[in-house]
Amino acid sequence: MPPSLVDFLLNTRNVLKADLFSIFLPTGQTLNVTEGQFDVTVPLGTPGWSGPTTTFYSVLYGKWTRGAITSEASHNLTSNTMALTLAPRVGVTYPGLPIGMLNAAINGLFDASPLYCYTAYMPIGGYGDVSAGIETKFFGTITKLTNVSRITAEFECADPFFLLNLKIPTRLLQTNCPWSFGDSNCNPPGGAAAFTQTFTASGTSTQWIVNPTSITGNLDVAGYYTQGIITCLTGSNAGLSNTVKAHGASAPVLYMMNKWLLPVNAGDTFSVLAGCDKTLSTCINKFNNAIHHAGMPFIPVPTQAL
Repeated sequence: MPPSLVDFLLNTRNVLKADLFSIFLPTGQTLNVTEGQFDVTVPLGTPGWSGPTTTFYSVLYGKWTRGAITSEASHNLTSNTMALTLAPRVGVTYPGLPIGMLNAAINGLFDASPLYCYTAYMPIGGYGDVSAGIETKFFGTITKLTNVSRITAEFECADPFFLLNLKIPTRLLQTNCPWSFGDSNCNPPGGAAAFTQTFTASGTSTQWIVNPTSITGNLDVAGYYTQGIITCLTGSNAGLSNTVKAHGASAPVLYMMNKWLLPVNAGDTFSVLAGCDKTLSTCINKFNNAIHHAGMPFIPVPTQAL
């Protein structure tokens, strides 16, 4: 809480309050909403606020409210949590996609979304006046959908301490490489972009199969994109990603690991990242990246190790 806001609250007996939420969605969109009755705009330079001028919407994306924020004073590293509830308006769609907010929640499109919760305190008769400053109330991640009904969706949010629930040690002695292909640890020659192909889907594509209109790059090399990541750039599924289950030699055909959320139409554009089976031979022969291979192919199998 900035000093100017502390002074304002110390010297003002009655104030108006509104919680503000910034939710960073997996599609790359940011959802800025408020529990308040009206929209709240936070200008650039507002004390306690480090972002650009931002408007938090009260009804555009439905009604968003939070529960109590747990905070335990103890010697353990228990994660603090916050409940977040969405009550969408009829006809409101998920940002960037033509599906409803509740449908998006059921399909996991809020999962693992980072979010900030702020509180704006405003003078009586001056709703929207946040010149005194903004309080950062909570920062964390939407960890799960706890309940969904015909009119609401309820999420549980946890602060960064929940990451301490990861298994230790995080690195295991294993034959295959633990990195995700193209990430900062893998760092293949030329970066991930050198192994990414962009294409347009043909009319024979479905939610399970994506066929390019033309064969370019390595699309004609069977298996090259098997286990790769395909991302929809334009169309109904824009911003969503999927895993390539198999890359066939004819057509060519990219078979999806999971069904796309919405239909794939002719003209939709996609990018696909090469697949990696994480073996040393693939790292050498396919990507010329053995220097960054973090697997241990020469350790004995568990049944033989002493």
